[in-house]
Amino acid sequence: MRTETFEVRGMTCGGCERRVRDALSELPGVSSVVAEHIGDEVEVTFDEAAVGLDQIRMAIIAEGFAVA
Repeated sequence: MRTETFEVRGMTCGGCERRVRDALSELPGVSSVVAEHIGDEVEVTFDEAAVGLDQIRMAIIAEGFAVA
């Protein structure tokens, strides 16, 4: 398992955090997601054999947020 923290711009509330958490939780291999709009951070724990960094970034972007 690997844990990465992404700087995510555009999250403004708990609803935004939930959208990101839900989207990433649906990806295969993702075991944990912690999203915090106040710090513009999303921490993801995942199995590198099942999902890659680009897939995680694309899932965040698909929800309408920017990944720095």
